[in-house]
Parts: sequence; structure tokens; C-alpha cells
Amino acid sequence: MVDKINSIQKVSCLKPKGAFYVMMNIDQIIGTELYGKKIETADDFCTVMLDVAKVALVPCTSFGAPNYIRWSYATSMENIKRGLERLEKFLHGDYQK
Repeated sequence: MVDKINSIQKVSCLKPKGAFYVMMNIDQIIGTELYGKKIETADDFCTVMLDVAKVALVPCTSFGAPNYIRWSYATSMENIKRGLERLEKFLHGDYQK
């Protein structure tokens, strides 16, 4: 999961230490526009990602990390793979507006 996220342009993450989630950095996306929506916060990113790519993510604002998104990996490998494929497609602008 970490390697895949780090291979996608504009996002990054560090390897977690004992948790069941990864915190993905979206600093390079803040202030940009995705699918006609201005992305000013992690909340904005999560809302657009859910609306467009149908992937539910958690903004880390409440955890003291405002430009981070929380990905849980307490699910099947198939779900993780599908979610990361959708992230890559989403960031490349491959979904219909």
C-alpha cells in the first residue's frame, strides 16, 4: 500500500509503525481543482473522492494532521487494490466530470 501510494504523483506517505492505517500527504493537491471543485482542505479532497471515485476516506484534520488522509488497511487486499487504483485514476483526471 505504501509503495503504491508513493508511486502516484502528488501524494505520499510513510510506512506506518504498528497501526492499521496509512496517512497519505496531500500537500501538493491543496489549492488545486479536481473535477470542478477547489480543494482547500483534506475534507474537500475526501468529499470529491467519494463523489467521483466512490472511495470513502477519512480526513486527518481531527487528528492534528490537516493535509493528510487516512487509509485503513483493515480490509481485504482486493478492496485495498481497487481503492488505490481508483485513487490513481482520480488524480489523473480519468473520471467523467
